Amino acid sequence: MRRIAGIIAISLLLGSLHGSTTHAESGPFIGLNLGVAEPINGNYRAHVHTGMSASPYAGFMFHDLIGLQAEIHGVGHPADADNRGIDHENQWTSLIGVTAGPRLALPAWDSPTSLIKAIEVYATAQGGVVSGTSGRLTQTDGMFTVGGGIDFYLTDHLALSGFGRYNRLFTEPRPFFLPDDRIVQSPGEQGPKDAEYATVGIGLKYDFREPPAPVAPVCPACVCPECPVRRKIVLRNVYFDFDKVDIRADAVPILQEAVDILKDEQGEFTLVLEGHTDSVGSEGYNQGLSEQRSQVVRDWLIANGIPASRIRSVGFGEVRPSADNATPAGRALNRRVEQKIEE
Repeated sequence: MRRIAGIIAISLLLGSLHGSTTHAESGPFIGLNLGVAEPINGNYRAHVHTGMSASPYAGFMFHDLIGLQAEIHGVGHPADADNRGIDHENQWTSLIGVTAGPRLALPAWDSPTSLIKAIEVYATAQGGVVSGTSGRLTQTDGMFTVGGGIDFYLTDHLALSGFGRYNRLFTEPRPFFLPDDRIVQSPGEQGPKDAEYATVGIGLKYDFREPPAPVAPVCPACVCPECPVRRKIVLRNVYFDFDKVDIRADAVPILQEAVDILKDEQGEFTLVLEGHTDSVGSEGYNQGLSEQRSQVVRDWLIANGIPASRIRSVGFGEVRPSADNATPAGRALNRRVEQKIEE
């Protein structure tokens, strides 16, 4: 009994320290426990030896923590066989019981290893009816069982279990007094006293509940429905004639496109205008020419509705070519102003 109480206490402690949700809140489950049945009190031990138990069960979890469990108890004990001359002395003592009661479950870990997906500890207390079918128990009476265990989930639904139970039958083994003068019986072996036994073993459980759906990650910069969704903005380059800073006719649609895009844009941004030149001329001259080109584009955008506070212009001269300056076509591509969004 102390060993079973220790198993229950450790299970509840682990669950309280590491609680987490294993399954969705409600749903049915079924299982089967197999183990050994050990007589506890002296009166019952005087009649039988350690036997075996099989207990199929089913239940329903109303909440992730609380449910109801019903169980069938099948137990068999070999006879004491002390040659005392009583009826059915060498016959196994067997019983069938049906109980039901609450089940308390405490999820302990989620995905602790690659083999075990989750661990859940539980406790249950049940009452019901038991009927002795052979040997020293032949009556029908009440039964009480209490215990707990640990479920190791190998999949989302299938678990390998370890369990321990204390069981009390509100009926006595017969005969109450064993008629053998050769054997001195202790007071604890004398009847009538209720039969008590403990069961310890392993089992399989199938949980029909589904695991909770994974929580979608929340964007740190966008936690409300009104938050703007940043779209990718692509603005085309503006090109210039050789040694010129005038806005060409073919550049006007490009700049108007930029204005339309920027006026629709929500949130904070800065438009950076980067001026460039080809390699013809001195480095100092080209630096000034690139600054003038970016400034001309800035003035055009401001005149067409873009706030000046959102535009910054810089010049890089000839140091950042985008094409080969050795050819006329390459130099034409280098005479440009690039429009870039800086968030």
